[in-house]
Amino acid sequence: MINAGLRIVVSLSLVLFASASIFSQTTDSPTQLAVEVQYDRDRPPTVDPVDGNSKHGGWFARFPRTAGWVDPPNSLPVTAVNVDSLQAEDGVRVWVSVYLGKVHEEEKQIGSYLLHEGETMTVKELASVGVVPFKLKVVRLAPVAGTVPEFQSKAPSIELVSIEPNFSTMPTVRMVLRNVSAKPVHAVEVVVFQAGRPDFLSMPAGKEGDALVSSGGTFELKVNLITRYVAGANEYSVQTMPNQSVQIASAMFSDGSYEGDTEYAISFFGYQKGHKTQLERVINLLENVTSGDADVASLKQKISALNLEAEPSDVEKLQRQFSGRPIERLKVPIQVGMRRVREDTLKSLTELEIHGRYSGPNAFNTWLTTTKQQYKAWLARL
Repeated sequence: MINAGLRIVVSLSLVLFASASIFSQTTDSPTQLAVEVQYDRDRPPTVDPVDGNSKHGGWFARFPRTAGWVDPPNSLPVTAVNVDSLQAEDGVRVWVSVYLGKVHEEEKQIGSYLLHEGETMTVKELASVGVVPFKLKVVRLAPVAGTVPEFQSKAPSIELVSIEPNFSTMPTVRMVLRNVSAKPVHAVEVVVFQAGRPDFLSMPAGKEGDALVSSGGTFELKVNLITRYVAGANEYSVQTMPNQSVQIASAMFSDGSYEGDTEYAISFFGYQKGHKTQLERVINLLENVTSGDADVASLKQKISALNLEAEPSDVEKLQRQFSGRPIERLKVPIQVGMRRVREDTLKSLTELEIHGRYSGPNAFNTWLTTTKQQYKAWLARL
């Protein structure tokens, strides 16, 4: 999602930029369609490319509230509105939901809508949770080639091998980087600057606690460039903004050390501690599933009940590693990591509910065995 303000692409970065307007994900298979989102009549709309293979979108942390709205008793407040899309059927399927709580402890579905190119609709259902309704429109994008930005690295161990532009509806550059250190790198923080201002962030990391790149190895990144969308008669044209640079702001290593910006390192190692704590809890639940309790709905209820409060021991360990930082700054990334494990597990269980009926009577037991193996391997890498 793109607007004139701060634009962020993150895997798990609720932490450093919780006051930003929009959080977005990258799309791997962009179409020439996009969803225009008017989330605040006093701000320009955002334009979010539609993916052809998987649901894609982002969430809005700033939005107008209904005048006089009071949250129901014992209810977490709405802290973000999420808009996802996918090219489907004979148009674009758009899903709208809201996140509740500081670290998005809960997600509430608002609605699913099918829009066609040029069609506009208002998500009136948002008013039921105290949010001024968003307006959605499906528009067309004209493809464009990206330009090659300047490269910088605050992590001496990460060196540039090559960089080249891609031709797409979302201007990007393909970068190949090398880890010249003697240690595996587990994650890097990538920041795109425009005229010296940080505008676009991402944190590529190894899958489920694995290394992103081995010692002496190379890895490839696709980096989105900063753009401006200009409305035309029938489509939006994409303009790549001038004076851009791509910076490797931090690199986090397998032994817990890092190079570069400390704040990103706090986030990454906090995520890892949250993953570890919640994985241990989930594995314990999976190990204790009995034949009399072996149903998806019961397990989903138990997983949903797992809290997201950071363990004091995890906060203390992070505090020893990063002394002098406020406790809340250390707690939030841990809680974000805990949420990721809980939500991933719930998503997997939901997919089992949908597809398991076609997989035979042993689908649940097969899922249990596979998931326990996956989670134990993930835990062993942390």
